[in-house]
Amino acid sequence: MTSASKGRDEVYCGTAKHLLTSGHRDLRGPAGSSGRPGGEGNRGVTTVSSYCDRSAAQVFRPWGDLAYYARLQNGGLENGSSPWLLRGGASVVSGNEPYFISGNRGDSNSLLLPQGSTAYTGFVCFTITDWHLRFVMRNVGSSTGALRVQVVVPDFLGGLLTVLDGGTVRGSGTWAPSPRILLPLTNVAWLIGTRAVAFRFTPVGRNAAYQIDDAYLDPWKST
Repeated sequence: MTSASKGRDEVYCGTAKHLLTSGHRDLRGPAGSSGRPGGEGNRGVTTVSSYCDRSAAQVFRPWGDLAYYARLQNGGLENGSSPWLLRGGASVVSGNEPYFISGNRGDSNSLLLPQGSTAYTGFVCFTITDWHLRFVMRNVGSSTGALRVQVVVPDFLGGLLTVLDGGTVRGSGTWAPSPRILLPLTNVAWLIGTRAVAFRFTPVGRNAAYQIDDAYLDPWKST
């Protein structure tokens, strides 16, 4: 959202029906896949409200991004892992990104994603004009490793999950903002009627490992 539209009362918060649960053990679909998971994939959702944050700030302004972003629930991992779902050795570790883009210089945690791990955010309110996800990241593994970002979409009718490809990003050993992650237009049809999404992070490549912090979603379409 640009400064010209900051004051608009946009539809970002709403009621969502699905949230990943920490006890779930069968989110179907390999890390590199997209499409509708089948079988018991619906065991990963429950009928509770998703997180909605009405506040937004230009947290990436120092890097020339003037859009207004809202932080994902516990997007800085300062309250442990909840509501994130961590698998394969992913863990909350000490050490914050050095820019403190949240504005709280007391922040002290981040998320470590070693090779073979996966992390899911909690579900967050979403409208079709929400395009951009950003976070702060650094490569702590092989220099050729990458980080795959996928969008998890709950089917509010059948309770199944659809996983859409958000792209693959790469970083150096120095903390830096990720690129703005934008869903390809070919995936937009899956999002019609969607009121909540979650995000999945997976290191890809031999000895790939990443550390991420402060995940934000641009809650309104930027121009």
